Amino acid sequence: MQRTPAFERAVALARAGGEHLRIVALDYIRALDVMGVFDPSALTVLRQSYLQIHRLWLEDQAAQERTRGLDCSVEVLWTNRRFDAISAFIKTTQPRMLIKDVHHEPLFARIFSTPLDWHLLRDCACPVQFVTDALHPLPGKLLVAVNLYRYEEAELKLNDTLVRTASSLAKQCRASVHVLYSDDWSAFYAANVTLLGALPIETGFHEALSEGHAEAFASLCERHAIPSECRHFLTGTPQPTISAFARENDIDLLIMGTLPRRSLERIIGNTAESLLLHAPCSVLIVKPGEDASQASSLFSVKKSTAMPRTFPTTRDL
Repeated sequence: MQRTPAFERAVALARAGGEHLRIVALDYIRALDVMGVFDPSALTVLRQSYLQIHRLWLEDQAAQERTRGLDCSVEVLWTNRRFDAISAFIKTTQPRMLIKDVHHEPLFARIFSTPLDWHLLRDCACPVQFVTDALHPLPGKLLVAVNLYRYEEAELKLNDTLVRTASSLAKQCRASVHVLYSDDWSAFYAANVTLLGALPIETGFHEALSEGHAEAFASLCERHAIPSECRHFLTGTPQPTISAFARENDIDLLIMGTLPRRSLERIIGNTAESLLLHAPCSVLIVKPGEDASQASSLFSVKKSTAMPRTFPTTRDL
């Protein structure tokens, strides 16, 4: 039972924005259910004992924060259907953001099952922030990674949503906002490779395309009053370029967008997926139609999957 980076980030953001924080702990210990097959009455006692210990600890943490002026509430549930429980809470409370500690699954496990994090990315009805071992509970430097290789109007509007979301968070946190675009010519070239090989591309097309993207990038930053020193039009493959920039500039929170999947194989884009697997910092994922600057509360989730010892304990993920 410890306060994780996501716990501290949620508390800091809620206090900075004067918002309500809802902390929900999802508990489930498979070993207790196995014991319940042989003695159902013992299962009920053990389960209630575990939940009570966890609830008292969370209530104590919440009470400390209330004395500092934070409006927060606590709930503890016993469930092995974690995504369904989170979805139900989100549907009821309609929070501004879901905040969760990042949970890396081994690659082998990811091939055969979809972890909770990927379920949340695909189906969560609000922006999701995955928190790493953040040095600063309240982020001081925000980085928005935009994508100008978009063709539909709704997809292009996602860039504006990302910058608007970052600007709103920065205002609450008194943070700086940096906007980055990685111009990747190889991605466009690869997209036009057919079974017969690469299609011929006219001389100067690359330069013209880059100039068009530079103009679109400048226009996007102008619309949201991003200072010139916070605009970063770079060249290179997005994932390593964004990761390197975030590390070198001590970015606290990377804000990215993801589009609805268009196939069963792909949940989110290659760039977002790679960055989530090797996150250089905490990551906030926003989808088209979502806007973390328009809702009214924050939602923090804790998942417990501890094995009982003398008394049940909690492992926060």
